[in-house]
Amino acid sequence: MAGTKATDKIKLLIVDDQQIIIDGLTSLLASSNTIEVAGGCSNTHELLQTIEDLVPDVILMDLNMPGMDGIECVKNILANDPGQKILMLTGYDDTELIREALARGAMGYVLKNVAKDELITAIERVYEGRRYLDQQVQNRVIDVFLEGAGTSKDHNGSAAESFNLSQREIEVLKLIAEGKTSGMIAETLFISTNTVDTHRKNIMAKCAVRNIAELVSFANKNGLL
Repeated sequence: MAGTKATDKIKLLIVDDQQIIIDGLTSLLASSNTIEVAGGCSNTHELLQTIEDLVPDVILMDLNMPGMDGIECVKNILANDPGQKILMLTGYDDTELIREALARGAMGYVLKNVAKDELITAIERVYEGRRYLDQQVQNRVIDVFLEGAGTSKDHNGSAAESFNLSQREIEVLKLIAEGKTSGMIAETLFISTNTVDTHRKNIMAKCAVRNIAELVSFANKNGLL
């Protein structure tokens, strides 16, 4: 591959909350001529130290991590080492998560059912400093783009647009209206509680309300639920 010597391999660190996934990916990539799995990490509290010890070329990271979601991990890693290259590997094709991961600095996003050859290609592209979305993710992004480009919008979509609420904020709002706590919302949407709390503040500011009771009443009156 371009940019890699025949005697050099891409040093890969796999970050996933399940050791069986780390072991499986390590076995899957063992026969690769371009990639060497330098190690794995399933504990976010040890992640920065593991990165410092292994000095990986690319980090392959899940979104669903205990204690801190993958997007927050990306933020912390890049704050510590802005040049680190990160590829997200997850089971979630939510376009808001894709957007947020890339906005935080991840170079690529692939789903866990990706074929071996495409996963290797993704790792190689990210190593080269190029963005990569697997074909399923690309199709999902295109579908959502085309849906948004349509001339007809349902009432909920129009209301959300009127108050400048994102799809993720609408999801959080609906769960708040159901009485879910930040922790419960975080588990449902596979994001950190800090991210949920940030969404709460933004939603309340956009809706100009002071508390949850006012927010739910406002949302009902304006067709946001």
